[in-house]
Amino acid sequence: MSIKLFKTSKLLQWLLPIVFFLFTNLLQAQQINISCEEKPLNELLVELRDEYKLQLSFDDSSLSRYKVSVKEKFESFEEALDYILTGLPYKFEEYNEVFLIYPFIVKPTEKSKFKLAGQIVDIKTRESLPFSHLLVNGIGLITDERGNFQQVSEDSLFHFQASYLGYYLLDTVVTPSPNYTFLLKPFNVRLKEIKVEADEIVKNLQVGKTSGGLRLNHKIANYLPGNGDNSIFNLLRLQPGVLAAGEISNDLIIWGSYEGQSKLMFDGFTLFGMKNFNDNISAVNPFMAKDIQVYKGGYGAEFGERVGGLVNITGIDGDVSNPHVNLTLNNMTLNGMFSLPVKEKASLALAFRQTYYELYDTGVLTFGRDRPTRNTQSGVDGYTYPDYNFRDLNFKYSGKGINGDSYSLSWLGATDHFVSSTEVHNNNNDRKIALDEQKERNYQSGGAFIYSKKWQQGDHSNLTISYSGIETQVDFYREVYRWRRQQNGRFAEETEIRRDIYQMNQVAELTAKIDHQIAISEKQQLKVGANYIYNRVTLEEDSSKVPVFKQRLDGARLSGFIEDRISIVPEFKVKPGLRADYSSSLKKTFLLPRISSEIDITKHFRVTGSWGIYKQYLVRSSTVDSIGNYRYFWTISDDADVPVQESYHTVAGFVYNKNDFTFSVEAYQKTTEGLTWYVNNLRYRDVYVGNSKGKGLDFFIKKDWKGHSAWASYSIGETLHRFPDLMKQYRRALHDQRHELKFATMLNFKPFFFSMNYVYGSGFPDPRLERDTGELELPYKRFDVSLVYQIFSKKTLLEAGISILNVFNYENIKYSNFIRVPNEQEVSVNYYAESVPFTPTMFINFSF
Repeated sequence: MSIKLFKTSKLLQWLLPIVFFLFTNLLQAQQINISCEEKPLNELLVELRDEYKLQLSFDDSSLSRYKVSVKEKFESFEEALDYILTGLPYKFEEYNEVFLIYPFIVKPTEKSKFKLAGQIVDIKTRESLPFSHLLVNGIGLITDERGNFQQVSEDSLFHFQASYLGYYLLDTVVTPSPNYTFLLKPFNVRLKEIKVEADEIVKNLQVGKTSGGLRLNHKIANYLPGNGDNSIFNLLRLQPGVLAAGEISNDLIIWGSYEGQSKLMFDGFTLFGMKNFNDNISAVNPFMAKDIQVYKGGYGAEFGERVGGLVNITGIDGDVSNPHVNLTLNNMTLNGMFSLPVKEKASLALAFRQTYYELYDTGVLTFGRDRPTRNTQSGVDGYTYPDYNFRDLNFKYSGKGINGDSYSLSWLGATDHFVSSTEVHNNNNDRKIALDEQKERNYQSGGAFIYSKKWQQGDHSNLTISYSGIETQVDFYREVYRWRRQQNGRFAEETEIRRDIYQMNQVAELTAKIDHQIAISEKQQLKVGANYIYNRVTLEEDSSKVPVFKQRLDGARLSGFIEDRISIVPEFKVKPGLRADYSSSLKKTFLLPRISSEIDITKHFRVTGSWGIYKQYLVRSSTVDSIGNYRYFWTISDDADVPVQESYHTVAGFVYNKNDFTFSVEAYQKTTEGLTWYVNNLRYRDVYVGNSKGKGLDFFIKKDWKGHSAWASYSIGETLHRFPDLMKQYRRALHDQRHELKFATMLNFKPFFFSMNYVYGSGFPDPRLERDTGELELPYKRFDVSLVYQIFSKKTLLEAGISILNVFNYENIKYSNFIRVPNEQEVSVNYYAESVPFTPTMFINFSF
């Protein structure tokens, strides 16, 4: 027994010092040791957070104004904060193990309003994220084009959620502040050492958030089939309501709009041309794009100047922390982009593209022999010899000033030249019937200066000054040969008819816009603005070197708008708006009311609707020559020969979204007055005024799963027009396609990415086509596939890919590219510009 007691006492002698040592260390570990001299408060808190593994929430810029000196030990972090904040206008609270440090506000007898304002940016590059969707204390908001927002509440804490396409959802609780910066993490983070713990992702596109609106993540466009230089519009053409069939080369047709009625904006200025012959190159360099918004119709009072749709592309700001280089080489162009930080507050981005050989194989493009010839009055064959070259340059300097202000200066310049020579022969190929040569030169430029001002109370204003323009020069040279059969049976050339026409159309736009947004209450956001627009149009035409006419037109307008976003309850939002346009040349004022609403029936089911009146003063009119060919030119409304176009939009739809599954249906109805049509033939020679009416339905379904994505859309619509002096009843418009079906699939098997898409269109009506083929319309079909392989390290990325366009080599016809020439039998012959044939493309992309 004594032996056991002895052993127990010896054991206690060993254990007690160990327990005492561990207990002492535990007490010391709970102590907070602070020793600093005149250190900015924000830096001190960051050091404490990292050293003691704490979770803090505070306004970094506000606390940086205070310097503290502390040399103490504290038993807890709460005690340390009490000491540090003594005498400062700040308090703290602990919420779910997060210490919230907020300004101390003495509450008056009435209810106080607390304001939260700030900006949404990329966590790595500090790029602003425009038009992010927010949920603040249950109230939905959308940031502006610089990612700025503001909200007021009677609650001193804000439950804040932010989402952006291609980024993880941010969900946090913050205290009031006029200058917060919220950081979002991109989904496609390439650096392996960055670990992202969030599990909810807003991926590739949003449908149904707003009436008639789409949001697109342009980053996924690189994985779609097609040439990288046109990846943005490859993505656009796969969306519901955006016409894909016909491969329109220089415009967007959205919900039955006519050429020139839809507006394309890039970084604050208007692009008047998006030339991409055979889907190869577009006006917007994909390296310079950051955000894509599509408004198919029924949009708010902030936007004007068009009666069709609107595509708003926001450009990148550049990385303020690290230099970046992107280089892409494909079998058509070289594309490069360089981004350089400037003193950690600004960045400079440069991008260029250049074709390095002829895009077209001159021995490939033929017509006539493989085309249907039912009811054709004369067999013909022909050969087209095209040549095309393109180059552009982008520049952007952007940065941040004091108190959260931001600014940017951007510029774009592009030229493209297209030349084609077409020979038309008889079916025996022993006589040349006609020679048709066409040269087209486009010179496009644009730039904008944008300054975003943040006021002390959190309100913000934006100033935009922009200029853009395009000059298009077209030469038409045509020879028509008449042949006479001689007595010996041989043919001799009897006459030769030559036609040489030169046309030049130049359009320019200068704008100055200012807008201001203020949060009136927790349920009300008000936005007001004004802008000045000046347009200049020049038209010239020569025939056989003899001037036919030369016209220069000018027009200026002053506009103002007001929009009030009201959340009647968190589930029901309404946005009434009013736009007023004053035309100095017409000396008239036009009032354009608009309204939209969003109703969340459940958490996953939303109903939307909108209505509005729209005006267009700078219009793209059509002309028909003596043998039925259509061409388009820009002009300015004079409210007489060329009236102001006016359109009424009505839009309604719903969207269901749950568990990465989306299904939406959207209906529209549009009427447009003031269409102009210049006809110059033997029967008519005048400018005719008409109207149109259109209606349709868009169905959309999408599913994301395990990194993969697939979507499909079906559009059914009708666009009719009537020119009373030419026709008694409504007829189908040239772009009236009744049915269009699309699907796309993207499969992610890292490092391999496979995608495919298919487009079917029922075709466009054209009497010339009916004469040549016996059919009023020919269907459009195209199936594309692509495969991309990635190799990436910590700082570099190498991508290689191959695409095959029109895998089954369907013979399709490009919309508005029918050309008509007369043959020797006094009967016109139609020939058609083929759309993309079977085309393999390859690319290599290198970035670091």
